[in-house]
Amino acid sequence: MGFFPDVAKGQKFTPSAMLSNNVRHIVNSLNGFQSRGILGAGSGVVRIQVYNAGSGEIAAGTAVNFSENGSLCGDVIPCEVLKDAAKPWGVTVLKLAAKEMGDCVLSGPATVSLSGSGDYAQPSTNSPATFTRGATGAPVIFSSGGKGVILLGAISQDIYDGPFALSYDTESKKLKISAGYLNRNGEWLDVAAKELSPSTGTVCVCTTLGSDGSWTTPEVKISTPGQYAYPIGSVKVSGESVTVCSFRVPVAIFMVSDLCSTTN
Repeated sequence: MGFFPDVAKGQKFTPSAMLSNNVRHIVNSLNGFQSRGILGAGSGVVRIQVYNAGSGEIAAGTAVNFSENGSLCGDVIPCEVLKDAAKPWGVTVLKLAAKEMGDCVLSGPATVSLSGSGDYAQPSTNSPATFTRGATGAPVIFSSGGKGVILLGAISQDIYDGPFALSYDTESKKLKISAGYLNRNGEWLDVAAKELSPSTGTVCVCTTLGSDGSWTTPEVKISTPGQYAYPIGSVKVSGESVTVCSFRVPVAIFMVSDLCSTTN
């Protein structure tokens, strides 16, 4: 249920269907009609009041940060279009003109615009009003026609962050692979972290044993698994969405043997 500030004397305003429906729900509940819940208590839904501290309009369903440069207006917090996804953010419920107040969802269902495919969705500073679907972010509980409902604050999927962990950075549009370990015929090596342009396929650690008995420098790339290509994860690209899966490989192991030439 949204927050509705008082209407000042002489102020022009447009009647709100949301306010009217909320009043009807309250009256119906008082008359014993409980088919629809009207309270958020115990539901895990958290909404706060914000005002648009920027100079431009913020669309409904936009990810916003909370501006530390603004000032409180009673209990209302200043917000701005998402600039840093690593800092706390929420999703606006209705369109906000400059300095206008409204609701912001921190936890619970939020209606947003969606692009791509995948079970999860997250915003980026490049696209705060359209969430990109993929393998990370908030669970998508409904979608249709480019719109959907995501569940903010939910316990997300188990994200692997060990050796050779795969992730996709929506800002740089790069596939990121964490550093890992390699053992080839008993030789232990560290494999450096790597960034790749995403494409559908299997991510492998590749190194080849030459005829002279020397190995090539280990390289992480998208390849076909084989004797000299150890699979550490997979990538699926569908339009703007990039879904990654880490195979949770702590060590890429190569055990290669071959017949040696002999001279009598």
